[in-house]
Amino acid sequence: MAKNNNGKNTIQEIPKLPHGQGSISWIPERNKFLYKKNVNGHRKSVLGNTVKEVMAEMNRIEKESTKRTVIQKAVTLSDAMYDWLKIYKKPKLKKTSYDTLEKTVRSRIAAYDIGSMRFGMVDSDMIQKHLNMLNEEENLSYSTVKKCYDALNDFYRNRLAGGKIETNPMQAVVMLNRENIIKETKKIEFFDEEDIKKFTTQAALLRTWSKKPQYQYGFCLCANIFLGLRAGEMLALKWKDVDFIDGTVYVHENLQLVSNPLGSPAQVYETQSLKNYQNRTVRMNSNAKHFLELQKKYSGFTAPDDYVCCTRDGKHATVSYLSNNIKEIEKAAGTKVKSYGTHITRHTCASLYFKKGVRTELIAALLGHSVEVCRKTYIHFEEEQKKEAVKLLDDYEINYRFW
Repeated sequence: MAKNNNGKNTIQEIPKLPHGQGSISWIPERNKFLYKKNVNGHRKSVLGNTVKEVMAEMNRIEKESTKRTVIQKAVTLSDAMYDWLKIYKKPKLKKTSYDTLEKTVRSRIAAYDIGSMRFGMVDSDMIQKHLNMLNEEENLSYSTVKKCYDALNDFYRNRLAGGKIETNPMQAVVMLNRENIIKETKKIEFFDEEDIKKFTTQAALLRTWSKKPQYQYGFCLCANIFLGLRAGEMLALKWKDVDFIDGTVYVHENLQLVSNPLGSPAQVYETQSLKNYQNRTVRMNSNAKHFLELQKKYSGFTAPDDYVCCTRDGKHATVSYLSNNIKEIEKAAGTKVKSYGTHITRHTCASLYFKKGVRTELIAALLGHSVEVCRKTYIHFEEEQKKEAVKLLDDYEINYRFW
């Protein structure tokens, strides 16, 4: 028999529940009834003023838990992740970042067996085996596997915080070490001094009959060897961002291919602002300034809001246009490196900084990287820099001898 709120005896008898239905007890110090029961494998506790009240509340919890379990069992992991993308990530991320994350979910999770598994049935072992498979069977790079791991980690943390799951399977999952990744890290390609001379000489040629540039974007590409801009930053650059008097280039926008909500064409270019640490003012050396002056001299579009790298009708260039020019120039110049991607000029700029002994922190600021990303991207440059630094000690004269 339990007491009521006034401390008097109450006629409420504590029922003895059947096996498996938990137990109800009276807690004198709290003047409450306590109902404990296992619900779908999880221990639940309910406090109330009456036996009827705690039983009703426990019944509600059971129904809610059963309903959630049924929903989880009916939805696949990929379906749940697509909903998470649309509801939580799309409003938060830039279009390009969202497209990249959506592509990771689609190609690295939804396209495999784990994506078609019922959401509620996926456990830590399944996720760990999937990540291991991406490395051991698919031979994907560290960064690709890491993107998949990060997407799953972010997704399950969101589900846990929102009360959609009671335990997070990612807590037991570990990301693979770089040393255990089978696919070798892609080497950074860049022009050495000989290739820089060959490339810039060829890229700056004028046609003999028209005295017009032989390559539409040759001067821009040459300038970028000494500026180190990303392709999207080059495409977004306008003449109002270039200050020849002060010798600076203000980098603050990016032109990126994003999925087209209208469907056709599949992708369109969109101007985006840069992350805070990427906005920067880059000083032009004499070479960069020379080539940008040539670009302006021979361009038919030089108003402040005109694009520096523009087509013959004044529109912004595209990554493929720049890549095609690079391919043509490298072939005609006979460079040792044949890398047709637009990253070649940016990587070459980074290599020049490292060879001159510029601190990694400063290089990161000049290129718009975080220091951590700069070190990971150009780790072999930094290692060479360390070797050269140690060699400097070879010239140290010892004016004493050991006795």
